[in-house]
Parts: sequence; C-alpha cells; structure tokens
Amino acid sequence: MKKILEELHLLNIEIKENIDLTKFTYLQTGGIAKLLLLPKDANEVMQCIDLLKTNNVKYKVIGATSNIMFLDNTDYSCLISTINLKGIKIDQKTNEIVASSGEMLGDLSRYALLNSITGFEGLEGIPGTIGGAIFMNAGAYGYETKNVLKSIDLIDSNGKLVSLNNEDLGLKYRNSNLKNGTYDGIVVSARFSIKSGNQNKIEEKMELFHAKRHKYQEMLYPNLGSCFSGSVYRGLGKKDSLFKYVSMFYFLFNYEFKIFRRESPLNRKWINDLAIKRFNFCFEKQPFSNKNINTLVNRGQGTDEMIRYINEINKLTDNKIPVENEIVEGF
Repeated sequence: MKKILEELHLLNIEIKENIDLTKFTYLQTGGIAKLLLLPKDANEVMQCIDLLKTNNVKYKVIGATSNIMFLDNTDYSCLISTINLKGIKIDQKTNEIVASSGEMLGDLSRYALLNSITGFEGLEGIPGTIGGAIFMNAGAYGYETKNVLKSIDLIDSNGKLVSLNNEDLGLKYRNSNLKNGTYDGIVVSARFSIKSGNQNKIEEKMELFHAKRHKYQEMLYPNLGSCFSGSVYRGLGKKDSLFKYVSMFYFLFNYEFKIFRRESPLNRKWINDLAIKRFNFCFEKQPFSNKNINTLVNRGQGTDEMIRYINEINKLTDNKIPVENEIVEGF
C-alpha cells in the first residue's frame, strides 16, 4: 500500500486514508475505507485503474452513495469516488448536453431549466450523481434517465476509454448493462438530448415534483429511498387477505380516486403498524420510514437490523421484489 500511495502522490491524485464511512456515506453507515481516491478527470481515472490493477488491489466505484449500504464494523480496501468529476455544458455542434458523471442529477435538471430544456423535470430531486443515475436508470414521476440519455464515455476495467450509446446500455426499470455486469467500468461523462420547452412550464412541473417529493419521501432520517423495486404492500398482501384488502382500499381511495386530497403519507403509519402486527415484525428501533414501509431509515439501529428486515421482506414476498439498494460486503 505504501508504494501505491507514493505513486498516487506523484500523479497528484487526491487521496484520503482510513475514512470513517459513517461520516462520509449518505446512509451514514459502514466501517472504515482504508483508501479513497478522488480523480478529477478521465485521465486520472485511467491512472487510478492502471495502478490498482497492476498492484492487484480490489476497489469499488462510488458516487454520492445515495443508493449504497456499507455494512457496520466492516472494512473496505479501496474506493474510487467520481464526485470530483465536474462540468456541465452544451455542445453547440451536436446540440447535446455534455455532463461529467460526478455532477449531481438535480444540478443537471436545473441546468436544463435555465436553458429551457424539457425532459429532465422529474429527475430534479433524485439525490445521486449522473453516473449513479445511469448505472441504475434512475427516475421518478414518469421520467427516467434513459429517456434523455444519448451516450456515455466509460473507462473500462482495463483502463481504456469506451463510448457506448443508449441502446448499448440496455436501460430498463432500475437496471442497466452496467448494473448487471455486461459492461464493467467507470462512467466519466454523458451526453443528453436537447428538446426545447417553455421555461415557465418546466419550472411549474419541477416545483410540483419538488413539493411531492418532500411530502412523500423520507426527509428526517438518513435513507436510500426505495429499498425494493416494487410495492412491498402489494407483495405482503399476497400473503395475508386482510392486509391485502385493507391496503388495497387505502391506496385506491387516497391515490387513485384521491377522495382524501389532503392525505399525508404520515397517515400510512397505521397501515404500517398493521403490517407489523400481521407479519410479526420485531425490532428495537423501526428500520423503515413511517411514510413508506419500502424505505429503510437509519435511526441508529445498525445495518444488521436493516439486513434482517430486508431478509424478512424477501422471505414474505418469495424473493419476487428485487432489492434496489446496493449492499456492499467488505473487501
């Protein structure tokens, strides 16, 4: 490791040692990352990969960590973070937005707003980097990354620059050929299509989505958003008829017909409590949000309790609802 550190210093690549992940990650969990590399451009990413590969050092690529759970009391060898890869601009020749992968998705959507570009409105409040959004085809409110993405530049696991178009990436609901391992590497930049729109109408949509996000998403405790790619309520309903019909009528009235238009997600607490009773969930500190049983929150209960809850849901739903959050074992 000493040799690697010396070479990184010679390359002038920013590094941090022995990072306490509870103070660095979005969920505020995890043990120690022995080495954190923060390259600032594609060339430095290539140098990092080449150096680590030459010295047989395992590494994990991260962005804002807003979809990643690092485990408590677990050490990690090396992390490469993309958060210093910055820059958003319009390529006048190709009429595309060009953005570095470390930029936040919300900043990209606001850049689109300032330039009266539509198609990014629903991405405004997603708390991840552009690279992370591409990795899992992030989206909300009917908007998905794949709808505006044209191509990416990727540094592959051999340190080579590769360009991939939208079709190559196989973007599906919360999935891609990057996530499933078809392509292995680090996204360094991306190109997005430009469709002109009315700035006032774009702003109205973004304001609406922003307000909805604060109403429906967990904002008080550290969390990773939706843990499962699907409805946990519906999955649990298949195991218990009473819970099925109670939850079905609840969501039908409140969301489909909107009879109770002032409904707050905090009103879900009673249906969450019903789930706890019907399915005998046991915990010292509730591992999920009162707003949504599908959102894990960090109340200080530790990742063991979070994993136990995920395993309980998997068992009750016959593993039919994919886990959306990424759980990183030690290496």
